[in-house]
Amino acid sequence: MVSELRSPGARGHCVVIGGGLAGLSAACALVDQGVQVTLLEKRPFLGGRAYSFTDAETGQEVDNGQHVYLGCCTAYTGFLQQLGVFDRTTLQRRLRIPVVDRKGKVGLFSAAPFLPAPLHLIPSFLKFPHLGLRDKVRAGLAMLSIHRMDKEKNREALEGQTFRDWLKQHGQSDRSCDVLWNLITLPILNDSVSDVSAYMGIMAFQDGLLHGRNSANIGYSRVGLTELISDAAKDYITQHGGQVLLGNAATKLIITHSNVTGVDTGLEVLQADTVVSAVPWDVLPELLSPELAADRYFAPANKLEWSPIVGIHVWYDRPVMEEDFLAALDSPLQWVFNKSRIQGLPGPGQYLCVSMSGAWEHAPMAKEALRAMVLPELEQVFPEAATATVERFIVVKQLAATFRCTPGAQAHRLPQQTPVGNLVLAGDWTQTGWPATMESAVRSGRLAATEVVRALDAALSEPASS
Repeated sequence: MVSELRSPGARGHCVVIGGGLAGLSAACALVDQGVQVTLLEKRPFLGGRAYSFTDAETGQEVDNGQHVYLGCCTAYTGFLQQLGVFDRTTLQRRLRIPVVDRKGKVGLFSAAPFLPAPLHLIPSFLKFPHLGLRDKVRAGLAMLSIHRMDKEKNREALEGQTFRDWLKQHGQSDRSCDVLWNLITLPILNDSVSDVSAYMGIMAFQDGLLHGRNSANIGYSRVGLTELISDAAKDYITQHGGQVLLGNAATKLIITHSNVTGVDTGLEVLQADTVVSAVPWDVLPELLSPELAADRYFAPANKLEWSPIVGIHVWYDRPVMEEDFLAALDSPLQWVFNKSRIQGLPGPGQYLCVSMSGAWEHAPMAKEALRAMVLPELEQVFPEAATATVERFIVVKQLAATFRCTPGAQAHRLPQQTPVGNLVLAGDWTQTGWPATMESAVRSGRLAATEVVRALDAALSEPASS
């Protein structure tokens, strides 16, 4: 059965495949520009790799992973404002990260008031107790080099080496790499300085830390991710004349004369003037013919790789943590978030989330092994946990959490335009200039929407020009 879903007066009909942040961002941008949108999502819920679910035992919303954004994530915050949900998040007015080691030594990585970037970081950096004076001096010089660097001019060389190699060339010790550089690199790029390219490592520091006084301010949702974005985006699309079809998977694209004419769902073919594919790179070939999937345009994406994240959710019978969040050094915990405080949950217990990025060692571990490792580590960081009772312990593994920003990976990211004239790509893995973040996903959706409008306008002008 063939379904014609274009509404009278619409600028054109676009089928968006995939209901993650990239697809939602594209769909919302398109309905704003008068395009009739049909969004397909194979799962019964939206959000892609940023969603929440209700824990049956506690009745609380649990995010599939702890997602944060930074002050520099202007596309993402703009999307939240577009949906009218920005006020359901918290964004620091000034960067403040408590950093504690296993011995209980606490430092603070923060921005000083009134000082311009990058000088705003100097006061807390000088007081940072986890590095010696020599490492601080060398790290400061490396930061200055990063701040002044034209990374695009040096892109080829930077993409050809790891960030750790670059740091070593600039006098950084192993301790400095672990304590300082990985503190930022690991959560942003979901890989260690030993694995990411120098190009993307430098990008993370330039844009995320050194660009402006507020660029590194940390933001997070005060509600579950599904409640924050997915529900609001669905309402936004439908209220602007689009439709969202959950539990509907695209099985293949119908392509005639180098243009997509429809999307086959296995039950029907949806006619389309344009299509946005907002699916992961390893799903995209399933929508294409074998010949097209092997095309030199699409084939490079097959070289991209996934990196895992493990989230540990722990409920105690009493409060054990005071901070909203903190970073843990010399510990597998990496980052701990006080979900009870962030979400304003009632007591008397407390809900914590441990976020482990680049979790190659921990992703294969069984739940009981992770419990035996994590709980003693939490007691090291939060002594009150030693006398508290663990009431609930959940493990959420995302084996395919983000694409890896390894050396050379940027060459495998595809642009929005494709050889198929009215097929456009979206996804955090496409050429956005950003790593695999919510910001990259939203940017890709906006870029895709721009290409869709361009293609629709070009199609409308063809009869007149001919």
